[in-house]
Amino acid sequence: MANQSLQQLTAGDIMQRDVEVIRSNDTLRDALEMMTENHVTGLPVMDAHSKCIGLVSATDILNYERDYADEAADANADIAQHYNPDMQQWESVRMSSFALEHFGDVRVEEVMACNLVSVTKETTMTEVAQLMIRDNVHRVLVLSDDQRLFGILSATDFVRVIAEQS
Repeated sequence: MANQSLQQLTAGDIMQRDVEVIRSNDTLRDALEMMTENHVTGLPVMDAHSKCIGLVSATDILNYERDYADEAADANADIAQHYNPDMQQWESVRMSSFALEHFGDVRVEEVMACNLVSVTKETTMTEVAQLMIRDNVHRVLVLSDDQRLFGILSATDFVRVIAEQS
Protein backbone atom coordinates (compact mmCIF):
# COMPACT_ATOMS: atom_id res chain seq x y z
CA MET A 1 0.00 0.00 0.00
CA ALA A 2 2.88 2.38 0.71
CA ASN A 3 3.91 2.32 -2.95
CA GLN A 4 0.43 3.16 -4.24
CA SER A 5 -0.72 6.76 -4.61
CA LEU A 6 -3.86 7.79 -2.78
CA GLN A 7 -5.74 7.96 -6.09
CA GLN A 8 -4.90 4.31 -6.86
CA LEU A 9 -6.07 2.88 -3.55
CA THR A 10 -9.40 1.08 -3.40
CA ALA A 11 -11.82 0.19 -0.63
CA GLY A 12 -10.39 -3.34 -0.68
CA ASP A 13 -6.90 -1.96 -0.02
CA ILE A 14 -7.74 0.02 3.11
CA MET A 15 -10.92 -1.52 4.58
CA GLN A 16 -10.97 -3.03 8.04
CA ARG A 17 -11.45 -6.76 7.52
CA ASP A 18 -11.86 -7.88 11.12
CA VAL A 19 -15.30 -6.38 11.73
CA GLU A 20 -17.47 -6.97 14.77
CA VAL A 21 -21.06 -7.69 13.73
CA ILE A 22 -24.37 -8.13 15.51
CA ARG A 23 -27.57 -10.02 14.72
CA SER A 24 -30.91 -8.28 14.21
CA ASN A 25 -32.51 -10.11 17.14
CA ASP A 26 -29.76 -9.10 19.58
CA THR A 27 -30.62 -6.32 22.03
CA LEU A 28 -29.44 -2.74 22.27
CA ARG A 29 -27.74 -3.75 25.51
CA ASP A 30 -25.75 -6.32 23.51
CA ALA A 31 -24.91 -3.70 20.88
CA LEU A 32 -23.69 -1.18 23.47
CA GLU A 33 -21.55 -3.81 25.17
CA MET A 34 -19.97 -4.83 21.86
CA MET A 35 -19.32 -1.21 20.88
CA THR A 36 -17.74 -0.46 24.24
CA GLU A 37 -15.59 -3.60 24.32
CA ASN A 38 -14.36 -3.08 20.75
CA HIS A 39 -14.04 0.72 20.79
CA VAL A 40 -16.35 1.18 17.79
CA THR A 41 -19.41 3.35 17.24
CA GLY A 42 -21.25 1.23 14.70
CA LEU A 43 -21.97 -2.43 14.01
CA PRO A 44 -23.11 -4.08 10.78
CA VAL A 45 -26.28 -6.12 11.35
CA MET A 46 -26.28 -9.61 9.86
CA ASP A 47 -29.14 -12.01 9.17
CA ALA A 48 -29.13 -15.78 9.67
CA HIS A 49 -27.65 -16.24 6.17
CA SER A 50 -24.63 -13.99 6.89
CA LYS A 51 -25.98 -11.17 4.74
CA CYS A 52 -25.69 -7.58 5.88
CA ILE A 53 -29.18 -6.17 6.41
CA GLY A 54 -28.48 -3.02 8.41
CA LEU A 55 -26.18 -0.94 10.54
CA VAL A 56 -26.70 0.16 14.13
CA SER A 57 -24.69 3.07 15.49
CA ALA A 58 -24.25 4.66 18.89
CA THR A 59 -26.10 7.68 17.47
CA ASP A 60 -29.06 5.46 16.51
CA ILE A 61 -29.22 4.13 20.06
CA LEU A 62 -28.91 7.58 21.64
CA ASN A 63 -31.62 8.92 19.33
CA TYR A 64 -33.88 6.02 20.30
CA GLU A 65 -33.26 6.74 23.98
CA ARG A 66 -33.89 10.46 23.41
CA ASP A 67 -37.17 9.74 21.65
CA TYR A 68 -38.23 7.39 24.43
CA ALA A 69 -37.19 9.87 27.13
CA ASP A 70 -39.17 12.60 25.37
CA GLU A 71 -42.24 10.35 25.33
CA ALA A 72 -41.81 9.41 28.95
CA ALA A 73 -41.13 13.04 29.92
CA ASP A 74 -39.08 11.85 32.85
CA ALA A 75 -38.97 14.82 35.19
CA ASN A 76 -35.86 13.43 36.88
CA ALA A 77 -33.87 13.05 33.65
CA ASP A 78 -30.64 14.91 33.21
CA ILE A 79 -29.58 16.47 29.94
CA ALA A 80 -26.25 15.34 28.50
CA GLN A 81 -24.34 16.69 25.55
CA HIS A 82 -23.51 14.19 22.81
CA TYR A 83 -21.53 14.88 19.64
CA ASN A 84 -23.40 13.43 16.66
CA PRO A 85 -20.72 12.69 14.04
CA ASP A 86 -23.34 12.08 11.36
CA MET A 87 -24.73 15.60 11.79
CA GLN A 88 -21.36 17.10 12.85
CA GLN A 89 -22.89 18.94 15.78
CA TRP A 90 -23.46 18.69 19.51
CA GLU A 91 -26.93 17.61 20.61
CA SER A 92 -28.73 17.58 23.92
CA VAL A 93 -29.88 14.13 24.92
CA ARG A 94 -32.19 13.40 27.85
CA MET A 95 -30.61 10.64 29.93
CA SER A 96 -33.16 9.04 32.22
CA SER A 97 -31.87 7.05 35.14
CA PHE A 98 -33.85 3.99 34.08
CA ALA A 99 -33.34 4.28 30.30
CA LEU A 100 -31.01 1.29 29.83
CA GLU A 101 -33.33 -0.87 31.92
CA HIS A 102 -36.22 0.12 29.67
CA PHE A 103 -34.65 0.13 26.22
CA GLY A 104 -31.82 -2.34 26.79
CA ASP A 105 -34.06 -5.23 25.76
CA VAL A 106 -35.21 -3.57 22.53
CA ARG A 107 -34.05 -5.57 19.50
CA VAL A 108 -31.43 -4.10 17.19
CA GLU A 109 -33.78 -4.53 14.21
CA GLU A 110 -36.11 -1.89 15.71
CA VAL A 111 -33.38 0.77 15.73
CA MET A 112 -30.94 -0.12 12.93
CA ALA A 113 -30.59 1.81 9.71
CA CYS A 114 -31.71 -0.32 6.77
CA ASN A 115 -30.62 2.02 3.97
CA LEU A 116 -27.03 0.87 3.73
CA VAL A 117 -24.30 3.11 2.39
CA SER A 118 -21.98 0.62 0.75
CA VAL A 119 -19.27 0.20 -1.85
CA THR A 120 -17.47 -2.69 -3.55
CA LYS A 121 -13.85 -3.66 -2.95
CA GLU A 122 -12.94 -2.06 -6.29
CA THR A 123 -14.36 1.39 -5.42
CA THR A 124 -11.58 3.99 -5.37
CA MET A 125 -10.76 5.96 -2.25
CA THR A 126 -11.82 9.14 -4.03
CA GLU A 127 -15.23 7.64 -4.84
CA VAL A 128 -15.63 6.42 -1.25
CA ALA A 129 -14.77 9.87 0.13
CA GLN A 130 -17.25 11.54 -2.25
CA LEU A 131 -19.97 9.08 -1.21
CA MET A 132 -19.29 9.68 2.48
CA ILE A 133 -19.52 13.44 2.00
CA ARG A 134 -22.63 13.22 -0.19
CA ASP A 135 -24.46 10.94 2.26
CA ASN A 136 -23.01 12.66 5.37
CA VAL A 137 -21.75 9.41 6.93
CA HIS A 138 -18.56 8.46 8.75
CA ARG A 139 -18.48 4.81 7.73
CA VAL A 140 -19.37 2.74 4.69
CA LEU A 141 -19.75 -0.99 4.35
CA VAL A 142 -17.76 -2.93 1.77
CA LEU A 143 -20.24 -5.48 0.40
CA SER A 144 -20.51 -8.04 -2.36
CA ASP A 145 -23.38 -7.92 -4.83
CA ASP A 146 -25.31 -10.36 -2.64
CA GLN A 147 -24.83 -8.27 0.55
CA ARG A 148 -21.94 -10.32 2.01
CA LEU A 149 -19.73 -8.19 4.23
CA PHE A 150 -16.07 -7.91 3.20
CA GLY A 151 -15.17 -5.05 5.54
CA ILE A 152 -15.89 -1.53 6.69
CA LEU A 153 -14.29 1.84 5.99
CA SER A 154 -14.44 4.76 8.40
CA ALA A 155 -13.20 8.31 8.28
CA THR A 156 -10.42 7.19 10.62
CA ASP A 157 -9.18 4.77 7.96
CA PHE A 158 -8.66 7.71 5.60
CA VAL A 159 -6.65 9.56 8.24
CA ARG A 160 -4.55 6.44 8.88
CA VAL A 161 -3.77 5.99 5.17
CA ILE A 162 -2.78 9.64 4.74
CA ALA A 163 -0.58 9.50 7.85
CA GLU A 164 1.11 6.33 6.59
CA GLN A 165 1.80 8.00 3.21
CA SER A 166 3.77 10.76 4.92
